[in-house]
Amino acid sequence: MKISAAWLSRYIQHGLSVSETSQLLTDCGLEVESVEPYESIKGGLRGVVVGEVLTCIQHPNADRLRLTTVNVGNDLPLSIVCGAPNVAAGQKVLVATIGTQIYPKQGEPFAIKESKIRGELSQGMICAEDELGLGDSHDGILILPANSAVGTTAADYFSVESDHVFEIGLTPNRIDAASHFGVARDLAAVCYQTHPNLVAQKPLVNLQWPAVSHSIAINIAATEALSRYSTLKIDGIRNTESPAWLRNALLSIGLRPINAVVDVSNFVLHELGQPLHTFDAAKIRGKQINVRVCADGTPFTALDGSECKLTSNDLMICDAERPLCLAGIYGGLDSGVNMDTTSVLIESANFNSVWVRKSSKRHNLKTDSSFRFERGADPEICVFAMLRTAELIVELCGGTIEGASDYYPTPALPIALHYSWAHMDRLIGESIPREEATNILHKLGIEVIKQTETGVDLSIPPFKTGVEHAADITEEILRIYGYNRISIPTQVRNSISTAPNPDEGRLLGRISEHLCGLGFMEVLNNSLSASVYASEGKTPVKLANPLSSELDVLRTSLLPAMLENVAWNKNRQQHNLKFFEFGKTYERKERGFAEQSMLAMLVCGNVSAEVWNTAERKVDFYYLKGVAMHLLGLIGIEAFDCTFEEIQQADMQTCFALVYRKEQLGIVGQVAHQSGRKFGLDDAVFHAAFDWQKLVSVYAAVKTEYREVPRFPSVRRDLSLLIDKHITFEQIRLSAAQAERKLLREINLFDVYEGDKLPEGKKSYAVSFLFCDDAQTLNDKTIEKSMERITRGLAEATGAELRS
Repeated sequence: MKISAAWLSRYIQHGLSVSETSQLLTDCGLEVESVEPYESIKGGLRGVVVGEVLTCIQHPNADRLRLTTVNVGNDLPLSIVCGAPNVAAGQKVLVATIGTQIYPKQGEPFAIKESKIRGELSQGMICAEDELGLGDSHDGILILPANSAVGTTAADYFSVESDHVFEIGLTPNRIDAASHFGVARDLAAVCYQTHPNLVAQKPLVNLQWPAVSHSIAINIAATEALSRYSTLKIDGIRNTESPAWLRNALLSIGLRPINAVVDVSNFVLHELGQPLHTFDAAKIRGKQINVRVCADGTPFTALDGSECKLTSNDLMICDAERPLCLAGIYGGLDSGVNMDTTSVLIESANFNSVWVRKSSKRHNLKTDSSFRFERGADPEICVFAMLRTAELIVELCGGTIEGASDYYPTPALPIALHYSWAHMDRLIGESIPREEATNILHKLGIEVIKQTETGVDLSIPPFKTGVEHAADITEEILRIYGYNRISIPTQVRNSISTAPNPDEGRLLGRISEHLCGLGFMEVLNNSLSASVYASEGKTPVKLANPLSSELDVLRTSLLPAMLENVAWNKNRQQHNLKFFEFGKTYERKERGFAEQSMLAMLVCGNVSAEVWNTAERKVDFYYLKGVAMHLLGLIGIEAFDCTFEEIQQADMQTCFALVYRKEQLGIVGQVAHQSGRKFGLDDAVFHAAFDWQKLVSVYAAVKTEYREVPRFPSVRRDLSLLIDKHITFEQIRLSAAQAERKLLREINLFDVYEGDKLPEGKKSYAVSFLFCDDAQTLNDKTIEKSMERITRGLAEATGAELRS
């Protein structure tokens, strides 16, 4: 939310600097995230002055240039080379002096320097209006009236306004401060110690409520969707462009001026926090306003030209034939005010926050009005804001008030609350002076009905949305009193807490650190996904009110979003990618829903960045398998206890299940080409996914034992095996591990050969075996016995033969 410092000063004369104001607002809960300078003309025309052209002659070295001398109020005139065709002696002009920064309408800013142009000295620049950002004309220099005073700064001449704009991060419970007056009220309260008499003054409204109703009938059908609906009609207006003060006010907070009527309603919205809407009364068919819902599928065209299909749950403002406005959110194109409008109907209402929030979300429309209605606007300010709007419109555009109407069947009443001082002291941790607390409540607009030694009876006004309980009152007092004034206790008391076993958070952090150490980057994707990405065989959980067709279900897999991550990075010339994500997947079951925590990894490109002394290596299945085994080692799972079993899975070209003690922990494989091409990916992408809860369960069950480093040397033996082509290394590894469990430490495949020198259907594996005994040095006899058992086991299990 943007708040203009100059606009704020309309309601409170505080005399504080911008930095002091920023600090006080932050201290009282209106966090100022940034402060930006604003000028009605960029650059503020600093360094530009009114000058008089004394002489003007032809440049001796250029046909299109003139040599001028210009009086700018200094002792000596300036020599300036000018290329404008309309420059002449005796003119009053705008001169940018040396050192001035120019901000033209088109192009980049530039500084004015003393220079020589075609051999002649130039000590400034005579400016056209587009060069100063004053207009679009570049036909020649801007010529001022003859009575313009020489030496007057351009900033004073054009009444350039300077301001500072606070960007406030407004929390959802502070809708009472969603306006300049609301912020002024808080600022007056927080200054109660240094400026006890400082109060925020509401704008003065002299217009009285009309004695008669207007000619447009108001019919409220959807009474449950609003609590108040006020209207006022003005005839005989002449819509015009807004005056400078109104345009600058809106521009300072980032709003584009449109015309006087529309600008006034926007001004009052940001002044008082009450959304308003102005209809062109001549466009209201049947001279009636019907507040109702429309049939499903009814078309509606908004002011910006966008179209949507209404539902029977959208509250609409309609005339006798058609919808005119999506209540509390957006006006319609059919009844919009323009420069030809001569009669307006002002609407000031209080719509149900739930209705507005659901319609805003349903149609993906976020506006300043919906922002306030969604959080709970004040129904009591509707009429005051409408009268303020009407008075400004009549002041700027003329016209007469025809009449008004006000539907307010159940007026909002203040909340009565007894507030205990003991309760306040207990929550804050120390005692606050009672007089100071009541003074703060008064400054915030909360009325103290009765005060005793034990507490106060309070009347909480409707604009204090969300202030309903004693804890809310304590928060209101404390944020104004100052959190920094509460002393820090000298003793800290804490209860001893036990760590969970297993410590899931610690395991997650440990795995994340190791993956980052291997060059992986963590991604966090939206749990919402598109139904077209739902995994085969799984029923997705559909959203009742999706934001879009791309976010209509809860994800059944982490893979699609990670492929989107890869595509996004590849489109930005990042090709070597390693991602991991901790996230949940969701699935609808016959009875209820299933939620599963997953750890997923995705790699593509090269293993490492290009280096001059290292050959490139593409990532492949074996690389990702090695990373997966490394992570399992962190959990305490030994390689000998794991097996890889080939399985079929949708979206995967090749896929192996990682099985530990007959329990599938996850999968590792290559993403199918057709799945990658859905995201514009042609390169090979490899994916691994693990059931996180199963990993945690294994981590809890596995007992890690620490052994001293072997004191005796290990021994390696190699075998060259002739095997059938369908035999995998996994089968060889498992067979060897079963044959020799005591001494065998590692098994490694270091060479594969397939060629015409081998029998048909055969291949050759060169496998190394590493043996070690923790108790003694191994001898040849012991190793040979182990190798015999391994060789025999391989022959029986896989049909392997030894190559000579």
